[in-house]
Amino acid sequence: MNTISTSSKNSPEQSQPRMVGRPKSSEKRRQILHHAGELFLQQGYDRTSMDAVAKQSGVSKQTVYSHFQNKDVLYNAVIESKCEEYRVEEAASCIESQALDDILYSIAFNFIQLLNDKRVIAMYSVVIGESKNNPHLAQLFYDAGPLHSVNLVKDLLMKHPQSALPESDARELSIDFFNLLKGDYHMLSMLGLPYEQENEKLQDYARKVVCKTLRIAELFTEHGKVSS
Repeated sequence: MNTISTSSKNSPEQSQPRMVGRPKSSEKRRQILHHAGELFLQQGYDRTSMDAVAKQSGVSKQTVYSHFQNKDVLYNAVIESKCEEYRVEEAASCIESQALDDILYSIAFNFIQLLNDKRVIAMYSVVIGESKNNPHLAQLFYDAGPLHSVNLVKDLLMKHPQSALPESDARELSIDFFNLLKGDYHMLSMLGLPYEQENEKLQDYARKVVCKTLRIAELFTEHGKVSS
């Protein structure tokens, strides 16, 4: 199995109503995302205001709103930018040019690296701590992170010629795939306990998860043939 070699690409910004004045700067957008992420980690979602984000980013409040319509949109963008950093979405788009096992391996290893990111571990802790009193935050996090990733792999399993699963099976298998990827290390990291972080062993774990996933895909296919 070969690891996919991916190159960094600039993701197109979501179109937002433009305000009169200078064109929006992609550098300012990145700057706002960085400082907003820091504030969400330090203060939580509820206590982070758009005013505070503007001040911390060194821009006007008007500039923040020119990039992000409201705090929900900003929070979603912070989560999505972290996923983009680890190229989860980029790898899932290689349907026409890569074998299914190579694509799944790239997604698997990138996702494991994402879950081992200290800032991501901290964000999980913040969301869990706030979610009891703010279910809306939990939904925002789930939609922008876990659900978005599940839908990416679901679409991959539906569209790739080596699987071509029906939507219900593809979604179930995608959920299984990410649950397998979390493994024991994810729970240990959430509890602040030591866990295995050696790159080679994480790569081996990603390969094992891909093998299990492809075997389950075969079982889905065999069951479908029997049922028909």
